[in-house]
Amino acid sequence: MTDTARMIEQLSARAAPVRRLSSPLLRTLAWLSAALLVTAVIVMTHAGGADWARLMESPDAIREWLASLLTGVLAGYAVFQVSVPGRDPRWAWLPAPAALLWLASVGLGCMNDVARDGLSALAFHAGPMECLRAISLTSIPLGLVLLLMVRHAGVVRPRPTALLAMLSAAALSSSAVSLIHEGGESSLMVLLWHIGAVLVLSLVSWLFARQMFGWIGYSRYA
Repeated sequence: MTDTARMIEQLSARAAPVRRLSSPLLRTLAWLSAALLVTAVIVMTHAGGADWARLMESPDAIREWLASLLTGVLAGYAVFQVSVPGRDPRWAWLPAPAALLWLASVGLGCMNDVARDGLSALAFHAGPMECLRAISLTSIPLGLVLLLMVRHAGVVRPRPTALLAMLSAAALSSSAVSLIHEGGESSLMVLLWHIGAVLVLSLVSWLFARQMFGWIGYSRYA
């Protein structure tokens, strides 16, 4: 028996069956369960808790909240699609309609604020920067957890996977923060501190995708 044949025989004898991945839907539900549990704890431990009454008083706020939540859910599902070799990369566009609806809802809210309050509705306020901090501190660890769940994508499609993972985590974090921030926040401030935070975190994840996967041990160049 040649050395090559002996090596093949030894490798085949030690080969273990490959565990098949669960369906994208099941993995998405598992991810959402963990993410929503974390965000629910944050909301419940906040001093005022979820201010559902304030949210329900404003159709604009309801629309923005639902759009941000839907963006996070669809981005999470897209992660488990694009991270699998051979899947259609166009799955990455799945959360785009919800994200555009979110942006349009906030833009419409800005127009309504201006119509109601005049140019004072466009005044800049640094106070809501607390939203930026809360979204960042919540979404970064959640995004890393999601990357760990699809760590094999580090050698498949690292950039779209990392971007979608952070988009999902940040959008869900934004929807949670929307329930607990103080009333009176203008739509412009939502645009700057909520959507702005989600956009920046997603773009940073796209730019440093390989480094992030390398940090968790799964990268083409690791």
